[in-house]
Amino acid sequence: MSDSDSGAHQPPHQDERPVATPRLADRVGSIRLRTLGMIGVGALAVLVVGLIGALAFLRPDERAAAPAAAPPTAPLVADANGQPQPGPTPASLPVAQAQAQSKFGLNAQKLLDEMRTHNPNILDADALKLVQVGDANLARNEADLTADDPQILDQVRAAFPNATDEQLTTMTRCTAEYVEREWARLHNTTPPDSDDHGG
Repeated sequence: MSDSDSGAHQPPHQDERPVATPRLADRVGSIRLRTLGMIGVGALAVLVVGLIGALAFLRPDERAAAPAAAPPTAPLVADANGQPQPGPTPASLPVAQAQAQSKFGLNAQKLLDEMRTHNPNILDADALKLVQVGDANLARNEADLTADDPQILDQVRAAFPNATDEQLTTMTRCTAEYVEREWARLHNTTPPDSDDHGG
């Protein structure tokens, strides 16, 4: 015996429960996160490109990175045999420039060092003043100068108006001694005074 319904086709079983659809808030949230992520990646890419561009423009100029030209050396001075004898190149540019401007090839570094043994406040920038005073007194063409030579004293006072009387006296003695040595060198003779410093 069979049931009257046994031969009838039965439709497949369907779940009567409603299919869950994503809530609107979840969809909006996922779109926001995706959009924010894409904006963040885009902003990061723009930042990286901008940084590379800025570094390219801020790169030091090749000409500026090149080493500075060597300072000029002193004019060549002939020794007793007529052979040119260059003075040493001073370490600082102001001293080298002062030395290059000397009419008599004075060694500006030596003159500066001579002054600094008694007046340590002399600066490299003062080398030109010292060279000018030295040149002016070599131009007098006098082999023997006094330690208190009034012409040198006046020139030193004009070049260093803020110097004390003691400094002026010392600088005058140093200049006189240096000029005598340079005059003797240029004329291939012996300086008349071994030391005008007084000891």
